Amino acid sequence: MVTERSTHSDIVHLFGPIEDHLAREILDLQPTPAELEVVAAYQAGMTDVLGEERLPLAGNAARIYEIVSRDEVLPGEDEAPRA
Repeated sequence: MVTERSTHSDIVHLFGPIEDHLAREILDLQPTPAELEVVAAYQAGMTDVLGEERLPLAGNAARIYEIVSRDEVLPGEDEAPRA
């Protein structure tokens, strides 16, 4: 059985602009499109399909989530520290 693998275009489609090195890290995991979709839904807070309990991601999905989370800028991070 051949498993479909994701492409750079799939990553950009689901997560928006992403640094090339982060996309390469994700592609090196050889994720399926379904794994990327799970991460995108999880990142968007769409865990209600899993019930009230937010289950942790595991395997490739957990690794992908960690990679795409590194690319997020938290509020106030782009501001210079105040003296």
